[in-house]
Amino acid sequence: MTSRRLGSLLPLALLLGVVACGSNPPTNWCDGVECGEGECRELPFNQGPYCACWPGYHPGGPGDLTCVPNDPVDPCLDVACSYHGTCTVAGTVPVCNCDLGYFRDSSGLNCLAVEPPPDAADADADADADADADVPSWWTDEPVRQPGLTKLDMLFLVDNSGSMGQEQAALVERFPELLTELLDPPDRNGDTRPDHAAVEDINLGVISSDMGTAGHAVSTCADPLVGDDGCMRHGGSAAIPGCALSYPIYLQRNPANAETYPVELVVQDFACIATLGTRGCGFEQQLKAMRKALTDNVRPGGCNAGFLRDDSLLALIFVTDEEDCSVKEDHPEMFDVDRTDLGHLNIRCFAHPEFVEDWADYATAFRSLRPSGAANVFLAFIVGVPPDAPQCIGFGDRLSECLSVPAMVEMVDPAIPSQLIPSCNTMMGLAFPPRRFVQLAQTFGKDAYVDSICKTDWTAAFGSIAGRLVEDLHDDYFCLDDVRSFDAGTCTLGCWMVETYDDDRPCAADPGCPQTWCPAATAEGLRSLAACRDPSSSVECVPLKRDLGLDARGRRQCLIRQAPRDPASSRCSTVLGDGWYYEPVEWSAHGCPELVYRRTSVEPLFESGSGAALRCPR
Repeated sequence: MTSRRLGSLLPLALLLGVVACGSNPPTNWCDGVECGEGECRELPFNQGPYCACWPGYHPGGPGDLTCVPNDPVDPCLDVACSYHGTCTVAGTVPVCNCDLGYFRDSSGLNCLAVEPPPDAADADADADADADADVPSWWTDEPVRQPGLTKLDMLFLVDNSGSMGQEQAALVERFPELLTELLDPPDRNGDTRPDHAAVEDINLGVISSDMGTAGHAVSTCADPLVGDDGCMRHGGSAAIPGCALSYPIYLQRNPANAETYPVELVVQDFACIATLGTRGCGFEQQLKAMRKALTDNVRPGGCNAGFLRDDSLLALIFVTDEEDCSVKEDHPEMFDVDRTDLGHLNIRCFAHPEFVEDWADYATAFRSLRPSGAANVFLAFIVGVPPDAPQCIGFGDRLSECLSVPAMVEMVDPAIPSQLIPSCNTMMGLAFPPRRFVQLAQTFGKDAYVDSICKTDWTAAFGSIAGRLVEDLHDDYFCLDDVRSFDAGTCTLGCWMVETYDDDRPCAADPGCPQTWCPAATAEGLRSLAACRDPSSSVECVPLKRDLGLDARGRRQCLIRQAPRDPASSRCSTVLGDGWYYEPVEWSAHGCPELVYRRTSVEPLFESGSGAALRCPR
């Protein structure tokens, strides 16, 4: 579903009646603005206020300055995307795809300008505004992942249906290896140093697959309305000796409590909250539960508030022996046991795929959870792929043949017509073809991993997951989405890397080329930068970070130096200074158009609390 395009938006000041001709704008545009289910923020370039609405709401009312509920049938209904984008539905969540020259805000429902509007004082401003509104900027920006992240938000979905007893035990048994690798890395090579940097700050939560049955009474589903509703489970398990009755909504270990909260205790606490038991609803809606947990439920006042942070790597781990059956909100009949015309309840998701939400909507929803998109999201699935099918085990970019494996083809079991033929059957129990999970993994490529829940030993699975998380958190390179034009003769890429701080503090100083030697510059004028020069000798220099002034929100922007390389060296392999550089696909050790970050000191290239984007000409 997509929203209707409604033409040009009237100037917000006219809608509000707050600025008369020739008057100055208020010092705080949000004074007196009550968004309701959201918060008021200021538009870029001093254009007025707007509402960033909480999940489940979108801007509406006069001037779009009230947060109104999303339509349950068509979530994109009346979602205008600031009249500079198109709304698409990711499951039940509306998300704006913004026009060229506009960026999506953190709520996902506003498209904000990246360049200032035409001069309002110009006599032809009103006539030119509409004509210029769709003129694209000269550049495109691709957000890039920060190297050296040490924050990890990890959420486990644990199936708590009747068949999951052994699998939950296996999770608890092997989880210490995963967590220890992340928080207290070993020294395998004997050089007296950890093999990699430790994760310094982790949020750790557990949810179940129980999302209720739309109010229909179904055996094993204690709460038929919403089930556990994607809220994190934090009660202690009675099956494990020593567990407390209750724990925090999610576990936290960070520099503030690391000395008093050792890794061993984190592992013990996780075992207590992850052993959910097997009395949960047998109608599993895993993807819906994960999306609800990280959208509606993380808003202020939500049951998972505070868990999801903007500057972390997000890891979503699914442990389930059933295929996802996230039912569309407008098809509650899927759960109606009296609807015998729909077939046996156990196989309705197979028999009626038209009632199930598109798995691709969840790919969009999970990507939109991070400000930098999919770059900081990792998915892992311990699911019912056959343990003896190598085509189905590994990272998502290696699973192209998995769905063709015979055991992965869904078929009704002729011996038991009320169930499908299992995809695997071992001492761990039965599991069924997880096609939707594999499709998600294929979409996320190297940022997703799949292994079999039917294995008795999950050591290899958790080892692979830990290895990729460590790589994503600490590697000093980043794979771009698209191939860029590279000049091998000069070893340079015709792009710029712009870092944006979260405040107005100055760009990090470079003693070899101070900011005072550099003419004023802006992020919009990168194609015509005047060189920095030593005033005593007029010798040109390039600082590691050059001040580009403040953006429309008062945040400092800094140009990060493209590291110089020697064109005479093979494949430009001799790097002559700090900064970032580009490796073409054919040179990359990782088989991708790759950014590499180089810093000879121990300080990271990016500042804490900043974001960065590669800016390239169109």
